[in-house]
Amino acid sequence: MRHGLAEDREEFAKKNQDDSLRPLTMKGRKRTQKVAMQLRDWLEEVDLIVSSPFTRARQTAELVSQIFIETKVVEAPELVPSSPPTAFKRWLRAHGEGHKRILVVGHEPQLSILASYFMSGQEESLLELKKSGTLCLKIENFKTVAPGTAKLMWLLQPRHIVD
Repeated sequence: MRHGLAEDREEFAKKNQDDSLRPLTMKGRKRTQKVAMQLRDWLEEVDLIVSSPFTRARQTAELVSQIFIETKVVEAPELVPSSPPTAFKRWLRAHGEGHKRILVVGHEPQLSILASYFMSGQEESLLELKKSGTLCLKIENFKTVAPGTAKLMWLLQPRHIVD
C-alpha cells in the first residue's frame, strides 16, 4: 500500500523540516481509512504491517492497523524511497517467517519497483500506485522469496473503491 495523501512537498519544505517528517493531510487520512476498510473486507486479516519510517507512511500504517484490529506495526528502513528492492527481500527473508499476510506501506516509485522485482526480477517499475493505492502479491514463502517468484493477484487505485 502506498501512503495516503500528504502535505504538499514544496509547502512543507518552506518549514525547513526534512521531507521524511511530512505528514498526511486530513483528506489523506480519510481516504486511507476508507481504503483500509475495503481491504479488511477482502483480506479479513493481516498478520503484520511493515512501514517505511517516514511519517506519512507510518501514519498510514497506524490507520490501517486500527481497521485490522490493532495489528502490530513495525518499521523497516528498507522501505525508504531510495532503498533497493534487494534490501526488502533480505528483510522479508529475515522477518517474514511465521507470517501469512504482511501488509507493506511505503512510497512510489519504490513500491512499484519492489513489486516488479518480485514479479519479474526487473528493477524497473512495470506498474504505478497512486496515493493510498494497493496491490496484492502472492508469495509462496517469505523465507525463500526471490526475484520473479511473486504473482500479482490484484491492483487497485483509490478511485476504484473510494467515493
